[in-house]
Order: sequence, then structure tokens, then C-alpha cells
Amino acid sequence: MNQSCKYTLRRNAAIGAAIAIVTASSAFGIGASVASAATDEAAAPSSTTTSAPQDATTAATATTATTDSDTQQAAPDDAPADPAPATDPAPTTETAAPDDTPAPTPAGTTTPTADPGTTTPAAEQPAPEASTPVTWAEPSTEDAPIVLTATAGQPFSHTFTAQGGDGPLEYLFAPVNFDPTNDVNGWSWNEQTGVLSATPKSTIDGPALFLVTATDMHQTAKQYVQVDIEPGAPVGVTFGVDSSDSDVSWQVDADGTIREYTPGGTGETVVSEVPATVGSSMTLAGLAVDALGNRTTPGDGYPRSTVTSTTASDGVVWDPNWSANTVTFSEPGTRTLTVSEGGVSTSFTVRVSEAPAAVAGIAVGVLPADETSGDRWGVEGDVITYYPADGDAQRVDAIPARQGDRVQIRALAVDADGQPVGDHTDLTFTSDVASDRIEYDPEAAATWVTFDHASPHTITVAYGDVTSTIRFEVQPTATTVASTTHTPTASGTLAYTGADESGPLAWALGLLASGAGLLVWRLRRRLS
Repeated sequence: MNQSCKYTLRRNAAIGAAIAIVTASSAFGIGASVASAATDEAAAPSSTTTSAPQDATTAATATTATTDSDTQQAAPDDAPADPAPATDPAPTTETAAPDDTPAPTPAGTTTPTADPGTTTPAAEQPAPEASTPVTWAEPSTEDAPIVLTATAGQPFSHTFTAQGGDGPLEYLFAPVNFDPTNDVNGWSWNEQTGVLSATPKSTIDGPALFLVTATDMHQTAKQYVQVDIEPGAPVGVTFGVDSSDSDVSWQVDADGTIREYTPGGTGETVVSEVPATVGSSMTLAGLAVDALGNRTTPGDGYPRSTVTSTTASDGVVWDPNWSANTVTFSEPGTRTLTVSEGGVSTSFTVRVSEAPAAVAGIAVGVLPADETSGDRWGVEGDVITYYPADGDAQRVDAIPARQGDRVQIRALAVDADGQPVGDHTDLTFTSDVASDRIEYDPEAAATWVTFDHASPHTITVAYGDVTSTIRFEVQPTATTVASTTHTPTASGTLAYTGADESGPLAWALGLLASGAGLLVWRLRRRLS
């Protein structure tokens, strides 16, 4: 067992080493004064004094023996000892009571201590209770949050700082009224610094509400914060344009760009001007917007806007019921209309023709009632073209249907260039079977026809003197050949070699082939 020596043992060992040095010094003829100085420093007891010179090996052996003897047992005061020189009083003085005086316990010596079981280990000590609560300088609730303001298009940053806590605070952010995975304004936050930031783009979703929780991992404090997003400075007016003599609609951006939307089209076309005819009118409802398209005039309704024309004879009337301006064109020519609202304005060009373009035909598309087969039919005059969902187009004599079926007919009058003329409501629909039910659908800008009788049916679509006929072969409900496959009737079927791309109905037939419907785009509805 490895233990530290007692003080007396170490003292005797030191004295023995000193005697060995003195003995070795005498053997080599070193002066007695040096040996005496070494003896004074070691203060050897009387029991270890030697009177005869020895060689170095003998002295070392003697020293070791003395040390081993002391290790086993300290010599008593009355034990016999070698005689010491009478002229050397130092050993007697140093060894007056070497064994009777208690010696201090050196470092490393085992000292009895209290039972360790009576003291609670540090790991088991209960954590001290938090002494400083976490607080916010300003109270808030979800119904009464702190309100901050951000501006669309401008960087926003706010640092949240709570007080108290027994250590560094962290800040947890939780959006309350929006989904952070579908965030158009790009909100971000830092939980260590408490910084909330974004460069918001849109005001449409309204204010952003956050729950901010400050915590030191023992205590928490909550704060509700609402960030209002205000629009930037207005840069212009945006508005929709609806014409009284066309189903085509236009959207004018704040920078004057004109985007045209054709009924049934799949996208927009940028044009340089808006066409009109003498006697027709246009409806304009303008909104002032910032550079990101956010409306800048507060309020839920459409604000009062004004319209001016470079042609003095054009009449402008404000309609408070629709919150829009109506412009009527009294003479042909090109003019500039300027729409103003909210302290800004935007202009665009209108070209007014002498008279409406002549109607060259009627574009007709027929869709099955179930809308699941993908089949379509296009009608040009008296020619019916079948567009199967997965095959080549064919010309057929009639469109198959079942008794009780309801089909949708989309139609527009078009001019020689295939451009729409007029509105779907300008068309009339008639059937040679009195039981057929014909209903107009304003949302789809289409007409529904329901067949209650199984027999051949002819639907006539007319725009003034221009007509188009649609032939249907309606089978009884029990008959499944035509109804389940929507296969064109075999009678008179011809292989289709392609529509005449230069014809007036090429535009409509192309839409039918691509599956697009002839829908009316109302930009006023988009804005609202």
C-alpha cells in the first residue's frame, strides 16, 4: 500500500543522509567545518552519531539501515546511543524531544474525516430556484398586440429585448395568422438575437401576427406583436377595360402596358392599343397602386376615379353603383384615355373604327356533360369535327348523346380574321325538338342543352343572319353503343384532313383542339 511516511521517519532519514555526507567528506579529507555545517543543517539525534571514518559504501549502507530501523519503530528516549562528540552541542539541542513533540500531518497523509455518506454529493444538489423573472417592458395579448409597421418593398427589421432571467435569453417566434411555408413576404427571425426581419411585398393578406417567447430555459415570457404592412408610394393606376361590343377584356398596368385576354384563351397577349367602334362604350375602374401592385388608397370599396379623353366628343359618366367610369365613343379615330386616382394617373391608346366588323361566322364548341372523356366537337357552319381525347380528328354527321344528357355549347360570332365580334349573349339558340331545355350559364359564358327525347336533334345558333347548325344523334338510355363510347355516327363519316387555317373559325377550332373553353375573363372580378 502506498502511503506517505510520518514526519519523524522523514526527519531521521534526512539526518542519516547528512551523516553519510559528513562521513564521505571526512574520507576525502574535506574540512571539519563543512561537515559541521552539514550536521547543523540536518540536526542529527544522538542515536545516529558515528566517530570513525567510513568509506562511501559503508556510510550509505549505515544510513539505509538507520532509515529502515526508524521506519519500523522510532527509537525511545532512553535507548542506548553512540557517544556524540562533546564539542558538538547542536545534535543535543535539535534532539531534545524528537519523538515526544506532535508533528503536523504532511500533505498526502491520510487523515480521518467525517463519514462521506452524511454529505449530499454535488450532483444530487437541487438546482437553485430562478431568482429574476423574465419580463417584457410592454404587456400584450393576442387581442391587444404590440403594433409595428412595415412598408412594402422596403427592408424591415425589429429587435425584441426582454428583461430579467438567470442567464442568456433566447427568443422563439411563432406566426399566428399565416403559414410560414407559404409566406409571400419572406419573414425570418434569429432566436439568439431576437431580430425579426423581411422585405414584404404584398399587403393583400393584411397584418402579420407573431407570438414571441423569451426564455432563459427555466422561465418564459410571451409577447404578441402585429406588423402592419403598408403599401409603398403610388406609381400609377391599374384598371380593367370591358367593351360593350366584344367579349375580349384588357388589363392596363400602372406603367401603361396593355394585356389582352381573349375568351377561352390560355394566357395573355400584350397589345399596343384597344379596339372599339363608333357608338360602343368601355367601362373602366381604376386603382392607384405602388411599384409592387399594392393598392394605395385605403378602404374596401373601389375609390372614385376619373377618365379623360383627347377626343372632346367622347362622353364620360361615373356610375356610383359599379364604382366605374363609362366612356362612349361618338366618332372614329385614335385617342388617348387617361385614368386618374389617388394622385397618380395612367394612359393608354384606343382606336375607334367606323362600324363593327362584319360577322363572317360563328365559332362553336361542344363539350360532353360529364367532362371526363376528353372528347370535343367543333362546328364551323354545317361541318362538325370530332376531336377524340386520344386519336385523330374526324368529320362526322352528328354528335352522339344519350337521352337525358346535358351538353355545353360555347359559341361566339367572329369576323373574317377569326376575332370575336359581340358577346355570347348576342347569340340565339333554338332546337327543332320542343322538349329540349336550353339554359344560358353566365359564369361559363356558355349555353346548356338537355335532351329529354331520344331522336335526331338540330340546334341552331344565330347571330343576325349568320347561323350555324349542330346535329345531335340522341340514343335511348337503354342503348349503350353511342353513350358509352361517344363514337361518332358512322353514317357519312369522312376522314378529317385538317381544318382550314385561313378560315374565320380557325381561332375557335384551335381552342377546341387544345381543350380550352371560350370563357369570359372579367378583370373587374379579378381585381375585386
